[in-house]
Amino acid sequence: MNRKKWFMTIGCIAIVGVVLLATVQLWGQTSEAQALTEGEAKERALEKYTGEIIETTKKDNEYHFVLKAETGTYLIVIHATSGDVVSITQQEKNSEQKPNKHNDNLLTEDAVKTKISSQGTIKSIELIQSESSSYYQAIVQRENEEHTLTIDPYTGEVTNSTKTSSRLLSEKEAIHLALDEVNGEVDDVDFIESNGQTPYYLIEIETDDDREATIQIDAYKKKAITVTWEDQEDAEDDS
Repeated sequence: MNRKKWFMTIGCIAIVGVVLLATVQLWGQTSEAQALTEGEAKERALEKYTGEIIETTKKDNEYHFVLKAETGTYLIVIHATSGDVVSITQQEKNSEQKPNKHNDNLLTEDAVKTKISSQGTIKSIELIQSESSSYYQAIVQRENEEHTLTIDPYTGEVTNSTKTSSRLLSEKEAIHLALDEVNGEVDDVDFIESNGQTPYYLIEIETDDDREATIQIDAYKKKAITVTWEDQEDAEDDS
C-alpha cells in the first residue's frame, strides 16, 4: 500500500513537471513571436525621428539604430518587444549647418535682382537650398545669348556664369510669325546666316490681291524686323 502511494506521488510530480515545462516553452515562444522584427523597429524609430538610419545592431532585447539627421548623428535604442524608445543620444553634431543658421541674413529675390540688373535681362531667378549650401540661380539674356548665373545669397556676388546660346527659330516658327504680319500664301523661304551678322529668315508671302511682301524674321529675337512690299521695292529701284 505504501508502495502504491509512493508511485502515485512520483507520477503526480512528473505530470506537474511536464505541465510546467510546457508552460515555460509556450511562454517563451509567445514572447519571441511578439518581439518586433528589425524592420518594424526601424519604422518605429523613423516615425518619431526624421533622418536616415545608417547602422543597425541588436543587443539582448534592444535594437540600436544610428540615425543621421540634419542636426547630427544620433543613437536610438528601441525595446524589441514593446517598441518603446529606451534612449536617444547625440553622437555627433552636424558642422555643415552653418548656412541654415543665417537664413535671416539671406538676400531677398528682389534685392538679388537689383544687384545683378547690369548682367542683362533677367528671365528667371530661383533660390536653391540644400543641407550644405544655399545659392540663387538666375538666367539672364544678353543680346543673343543666355547666361546661367550662380549668386551668393548673402552678398549678391555672381560666383559662376555659364553661357548658352539661345535656340534659333525654326523655319516653321518663322513662317508662323510671318503670316501673323501678312496674311496670304508663303511663296519662298530663305535662311540667311553670315559671320558677324544675326541670322534671319526672308519669307515671301503672296496675298489674295496678287501683292507680294517680304518679311524679315530675326532668328534669335524671334520677331519680325521689317516688312517690305513688292511695289515699294520697285519704287526704290526706279528712284
